[in-house]
Amino acid sequence: MSGFGRTRIKLAAAALFAIAMAAGQGDALAQGKTAVKFGLLTQPGIWDAGIFGAVDQKFFDAEGLEVSFVSPATPADGLKLLASGGVTFATAHSTEVITARSRDLPVVSIATNHQFGTAGIMMPVTSGVTTIKGVEGKTLGVTGIPFNKTMLEYSLKKSGVDVDKVKIVTVGFTPMPLLMSGRIDGLGDAITWSEPAMYNMQLKKPADDKTTYKYFAFFENGVPRYYTLGVVADERNLAKDPELAKKFLRAWAKGQAWAIANQKAAVDSLRKRYPELNEAESIANLAEIARITQSDETKQHGLGWQDPALWVKQEAFMREAGLIPAAVDTSKAVTNAYLPGK
Repeated sequence: MSGFGRTRIKLAAAALFAIAMAAGQGDALAQGKTAVKFGLLTQPGIWDAGIFGAVDQKFFDAEGLEVSFVSPATPADGLKLLASGGVTFATAHSTEVITARSRDLPVVSIATNHQFGTAGIMMPVTSGVTTIKGVEGKTLGVTGIPFNKTMLEYSLKKSGVDVDKVKIVTVGFTPMPLLMSGRIDGLGDAITWSEPAMYNMQLKKPADDKTTYKYFAFFENGVPRYYTLGVVADERNLAKDPELAKKFLRAWAKGQAWAIANQKAAVDSLRKRYPELNEAESIANLAEIARITQSDETKQHGLGWQDPALWVKQEAFMREAGLIPAAVDTSKAVTNAYLPGK
């Protein structure tokens, strides 16, 4: 799980989602559309701008799909809902897919939202840290997510840091008060598009100001490149109805492209649904999300494409770190077969 688990859905909101989901199914039947239940990560956030954009721009309508949303209590619950038939597709991190496959859950990643890992070390410039080596003697707060802590320690060692000289403390998903008060010196698993903007807002600086901190992405400091959030399906459903996945991803990809090309409009559209989202912070978040959604590979193959070789390396990294109990055949964990391509 990545840092997107920093928000938690309230029971009342979950009930509203369930009501909306049921209503959406009825509307779909009345209009001759195919009802699709999509499992979000948890409570909707700016990382969902593309899929909600696909709804608002009627890309799903054009495919004959009526998409409703389910908001799981935790990020890990999305895959459970998927495996039990509670949703048609779900949002999940690549690490969760590999972990699920190691436990014989038949889940498959069919597209990725982000081409690059989103976690890394964030140090305020006031800390004086300019390289990873500089974190020796500092206190880093981490969420407690096992994969993130493993990547942190691996990056530190690869960068020649004496890990015994770094104090790593678990602070959960609300680290900003501790950082601002000086009780921790930096964040050990900050999300590239999230905490930096949040930190700037605390400083009353522009949310996209990159001069206030140093950021060291794990995948740029020793950890194999990995994918993060993506669209996941049940392999049994894919075998039964491959065309449904293709229709869904055609609309999904158009939504991603629209959000990248129309970032302010995408933020405005999402804030109409969820006005509690901070506008300035969301704009900065989405700009960074748009950057990491694209790569040389997506220019060649289209948005959502994944390199199977990266999954092989990630599985080996997780297995060697003891994060999964057994080897996983990643050829069954990821596929590009349902993407629309370029």
